Amino acid sequence: MRDDRKDTGGSAENGVTRREFLGVGLAAGAAVALGSVLPATADAGAAQVPAGMPVGEKLATIAEIAKKTPTGPVQGVITILNENKTYLGASTVTPGTTTPQSGQMRYFAGALRGGPEIWPPKNGNPAPGPTIRARVGDTVEITLLNQVDVAAFGNSLDAGEHSGSCDVSTSVGPSGPVNIYPGKPPFDTMPNCYHRSSTANLHHHGTHVSPNILADNVFVQLRPSPRANGRPVVDEAYLKANDFDGIFTQCQSGHAPHMWNDLPARWRKRQQRMLVEYDKTAAWQGQKGLPPDEQLWPKNAADIRAGRWPQYYMGAYPSCFQLTAWNGQPTSMGQAPGTHWYHAHKHGSTELNLINGLAGAMIVEGDYDDKLKPHYNKEVVLVLQQYAAQLSMLRAPGTDPGALFFVNGQYRPVIEMQANEVQFWRIINASPSTAVPIDAPTGIKWIQTAQDGVQLDPRNYNLGVQLAQQTPGKWTNAALVSPMKASPWFGSLAAGNRVDMLVQAPSSAGSFPVTFNGTLLFTINVTTPGVASPIAFPPPQSAFPAMPGFLADIDPGKVVVRRDLHFATTPGAGGTPAAHTINGKKFEDHIIDQSMLLGATEEWTLYNDNVNGVPGPAHPFHIHVNPFQVTEILNPAVSATPFKLPAPWVWWDNIAIPPGGYVKFLSRFVDFTGMYVLHCHILGHEDRGMMQLVQVISNTTSLGHS
Repeated sequence: MRDDRKDTGGSAENGVTRREFLGVGLAAGAAVALGSVLPATADAGAAQVPAGMPVGEKLATIAEIAKKTPTGPVQGVITILNENKTYLGASTVTPGTTTPQSGQMRYFAGALRGGPEIWPPKNGNPAPGPTIRARVGDTVEITLLNQVDVAAFGNSLDAGEHSGSCDVSTSVGPSGPVNIYPGKPPFDTMPNCYHRSSTANLHHHGTHVSPNILADNVFVQLRPSPRANGRPVVDEAYLKANDFDGIFTQCQSGHAPHMWNDLPARWRKRQQRMLVEYDKTAAWQGQKGLPPDEQLWPKNAADIRAGRWPQYYMGAYPSCFQLTAWNGQPTSMGQAPGTHWYHAHKHGSTELNLINGLAGAMIVEGDYDDKLKPHYNKEVVLVLQQYAAQLSMLRAPGTDPGALFFVNGQYRPVIEMQANEVQFWRIINASPSTAVPIDAPTGIKWIQTAQDGVQLDPRNYNLGVQLAQQTPGKWTNAALVSPMKASPWFGSLAAGNRVDMLVQAPSSAGSFPVTFNGTLLFTINVTTPGVASPIAFPPPQSAFPAMPGFLADIDPGKVVVRRDLHFATTPGAGGTPAAHTINGKKFEDHIIDQSMLLGATEEWTLYNDNVNGVPGPAHPFHIHVNPFQVTEILNPAVSATPFKLPAPWVWWDNIAIPPGGYVKFLSRFVDFTGMYVLHCHILGHEDRGMMQLVQVISNTTSLGHS
């Protein structure tokens, strides 16, 4: 990851360069979305392996939080901890090689409720969080514990907890200390800067659930537990003694809390006591106690008096929501079964938390999965991440080693397949910034079945089958040269995207590298003898899962509002980094930028503006709660004229906007009122202001004239 003060068009902070977007649009379009095969090429970089960081091991299977009984809820505990981690970074001395790195990092540990920790491995290396596996109709109950020891990070991080301002990083210059971040004078200011790095919450990316209270509420700010004798006070025993489980009992009975006073009385009192104590004792500019305008409990108290759900909590927070099945009504949607994920989503901390590894897979099963299971031998979950103990922008120039890609916490692992075996891959790009344009393959057959956790329409799947049957490596067909013009999707794996694939091994043994931009990601090792009863590949269109009614194409004739959003990156001047805005401004935490009526159908056009004729990076747009269907794209790198995508359209929740171009989509804002966010999924851009508040409001009232 490079520093965008040096290269505003190609840094990790900017995320996806124009060249990388072309890779996503063409290589991933042909290879990932349309189906093809894996090249037998890899980079020549020799890995220098530190102790405790093996390379080329068998792919790890991530432990899962799942149901204990067929009819019960999904119950688990995810704890945020920290320790000194060892990982590999790109060498700043010898290009193409790796070098050991280490530092204090936050991580997710997983356990079943009341049980021992089941994940991660005790090897001192970073890893994703445990996989959450549920089914449409299930209730999901996750206890989030924040047990980070802030003192372990020194004053270079979490400075916002001591001063109310941005995190601060300095280095030694020729005439004294140099303020690297946020600069002097500051180029970043609150709230659009890196700050309060150990405050957290959970965003369930891809879920169609409420954005309020205990569901997908990213406005929650969970502070680390108080500590006594070096240990966190808030643990499972503390929760049990203070009626925390009563919240889940309420949720299961259909009476989930909607107001502060709905919470169990004992838990309310303990939270208030801890927050008041924190306000009195927290370090503040060399003194003890926070000034009045920075204290947390008075802010909560004001929200409670106004009937709002308070934001601030200490030590623990419950997530409880139902993955509801579609009710069959045209005014509603259901939860799409497929590959989703979760991650920490505290504004000002998202990039650092993701690059520390605070993300994990969330698999939601349903009819889609049931119909596909007869057509593969094994499922494989692949969480792609980049790791670093410190952000690029907080490092001294020339000291950033670059963040490599890891799969399930491993560097260049090996996926084992038997000859003729068919596997079902769920791939999640959980990088905080970087696209993964997988190279067109040779020898391994695959076909895409879903994008962003939503299955393809059988007709789109069949188009992919037809193109995959073309001669491997012969890119003479116009559809493969320019897939964006010939197919209804182009298989993006920008930061935040997911793809599902059916993958078939050849009939003979061999080793097959899987690469992106020529860099090895992982290797497939095929062994013989093969599976006893090979499964026909690819499954015919008739065997592909039917499209649920709520995923039918949105009717453009029902559009009631059209909106334009302009994303723009302005290059920095005088050594300052680039600035990232939506509609010409940065995020304002008390301003609602977009208001939609419940049940409305809208058409949005997302522009990626050139600034002074210079294109910025491809910004991956993401909006919470409601997925959308892309109907039109202008990518100047492919064509000077826009391409109107043919129906049936593909569903997305995250899409890269081409530099200098635009993306047009349809969406239905149904089922849930409340406030949430849209933002660029290059999370450094989000932390530094490329985000908006949105709300869905009802247009009905109990008032009448009788």
